[in-house]
Amino acid sequence: MDIIADLMKQVATGDNLSLISKSVGSDEKSVQSALDMGLPMIMGSMAQTAQKPGGADMITSMMGQMGGSNPLDNLGGFLGSSAASGGSGMAHSILGSQMAPISNAIAQKTGLPPAVVEKILAIATPMIMGYVTKSMGGKQVDQQGLASLLGDQSKMAMQSSPDASRLAERVLGSQKDAAGVPGVLKKFLGK
Repeated sequence: MDIIADLMKQVATGDNLSLISKSVGSDEKSVQSALDMGLPMIMGSMAQTAQKPGGADMITSMMGQMGGSNPLDNLGGFLGSSAASGGSGMAHSILGSQMAPISNAIAQKTGLPPAVVEKILAIATPMIMGYVTKSMGGKQVDQQGLASLLGDQSKMAMQSSPDASRLAERVLGSQKDAAGVPGVLKKFLGK
């Protein structure tokens, strides 16, 4: 099972991509491109977070907030609900201080404004949380099991998205050296 590949297939099904695009006020092609990079970035950040003390508990709590549902099961209902507004908090909790560098890099790559990319990430984070929760089938997973699952999923996601892989390697891997982020992003963007 490849959670990110499955999510991208679901996003492309029916009018899901159109609903997301209308919700953030952008075109479908740019939104899909942002999701192609953003979903693996979120999964990678979740995997990193799960390995930190208390990180798995934080993710488990967020997954509990999803109530066992996947927003893609009723995307129109989700986008119009208060749960969608909670996605921003989830995205900021998972991506942390890397939210702006990631949003800016995706924005430059897609041509979308960074604020729109942040909205896309805020929609994508609950989608991933809901899908991970649903894929576990209601089973309780310990910290090590969750970290392992997210780590495996992150590797698959990064292998399928070279752009996201390079971005994650350079930006998320350099969290301890935030001063190096601008140079890393210039290199990533080929400037």
